[in-house]
Amino acid sequence: MVHGCPRCGDAPGVGVLCGACAGAIVPRDGLLPDHVRSTRARADAAGWLVDGFGAAHPIGVNATVGRGPTGDVIILDGSVSRDHAELTRGEGGWQLRDLGSRNGTQLDGQRVNGRALLPRRALVRFGDIAFVFIGDAVPLPDPGIRSIATGHAAGDAVFRYTMRGGEVELCLVGARNDTQAGGALLYRPHGQTAWAELSLPPLEFQLLRMLCDRALADSAGPTKVRGCVPTRQLARELPFQSRYANEENVRQVVRRVRASLASIGADGLVEAVPGRGYYLTWPVTT
Repeated sequence: MVHGCPRCGDAPGVGVLCGACAGAIVPRDGLLPDHVRSTRARADAAGWLVDGFGAAHPIGVNATVGRGPTGDVIILDGSVSRDHAELTRGEGGWQLRDLGSRNGTQLDGQRVNGRALLPRRALVRFGDIAFVFIGDAVPLPDPGIRSIATGHAAGDAVFRYTMRGGEVELCLVGARNDTQAGGALLYRPHGQTAWAELSLPPLEFQLLRMLCDRALADSAGPTKVRGCVPTRQLARELPFQSRYANEENVRQVVRRVRASLASIGADGLVEAVPGRGYYLTWPVTT
């Protein structure tokens, strides 16, 4: 068992990494520990990808990385392609290959075009998400990184709203101070621990965010108006490209949100108060 930082040997301070090595791969705003996971058993590791939270994810000798559900390491982030990159170990050592990803793969700060030799202690970045690569089958501890499933993962730069109803649990995750960006809607059936992700564009994401904000602010208000955001306010504050967005533009966004929610089993979450606005039918917690 490796007891020091697997990259430099110093005392661990962030998961399995020391503070300096973790500082080289700080997670971007909006990324949470549950967004990165491995499908391979730790005992079968031929190498490791260690994320910015200090969690070590085992990989095999032919490992794929991406947003899709079948890779060795799954990264639920919009900057990562479904099939993003491949890491392979051969007689000449490890190689890294970008699989035509949209946002590219970097090795020690340089973009990978085609294949590249992969040093055993390199810094690798898939889209916006960085890792320390450990190219040895050394046993690394599981530091028990706290996840959103335990309710302890949100930091000052990230907000998290949880909604439970019907047959699924939802978690809206995004950057706290960015009201123009899209973000992630995590979902899972009740009783399960693993999250799946639905990436939402800015208008749909910010609509849900505004409805969650109001639901919490009005939690003690009268039932008939609790959590309702006026349509005119949505038209004024949602990040439409036009300064002259109207109520019909809001209705179109609501239709898209409802379709997205229906696709993951969350029908009926967004409802209307005729002539007034929209609200969430499920309880919202932080």
